[in-house]
Amino acid sequence: MLSIHRLARSSAAYLVARLPDGQNKPEVEVVAFGLEVALGASVQLLVFMATAWYLGLLPEMMAALITMATYRLLAGGVHCSAYYRCLILSLLTLIILAHLGRWLAGALGGSLPVVVLLVFAASLVIAWRRAPAESAAAPIINPVRRSRLKKACYLWLVLWLATVMLGYHLGWRSSLLASSLLALVFQDLALTPFGFAAVGRADGVLKRLLPLG
Repeated sequence: MLSIHRLARSSAAYLVARLPDGQNKPEVEVVAFGLEVALGASVQLLVFMATAWYLGLLPEMMAALITMATYRLLAGGVHCSAYYRCLILSLLTLIILAHLGRWLAGALGGSLPVVVLLVFAASLVIAWRRAPAESAAAPIINPVRRSRLKKACYLWLVLWLATVMLGYHLGWRSSLLASSLLALVFQDLALTPFGFAAVGRADGVLKRLLPLG
């Protein structure tokens, strides 16, 4: 099976070897890490978009993805132990959120703004208590950086609230707003001990079913 880690490593070794020797020559590990992140993100995006288009869930899945990905950059959260398990679990999560978003939009109707405000308030509390959430894969050592990330989470939540409320009043599709709402709820849970335990258990199940690196 194609390994993004090995592909990034071999590509980095080739690129670095082509550079002239000198003090500014980058380390292979540094270049490999950057390539692995870029390749991994590109593959994930292509898989998500292709699956969403095939299932007819493209708008809702993209709304959920943008919400989860941007907030996660600031708030952190639990990680799977391998790239492919992260890809599979993220894809399943987005599909479920998109389907639930369509259902929730119809179920809430005109009550959607009220639920948005409730989720916003709960998210502020969770961000205050838990964000930024670190893991063994992404520790946060610098207290100044931790403080800045927490403040950035507050700002992100305010901007999210403003965007969703504006979208509601402008007549945006309710399923998009509901999918974004559910994605924020999911990301909130990913900051809590319950979320860490749940994702860890799902990661373990996937590891037994699909022992991919």
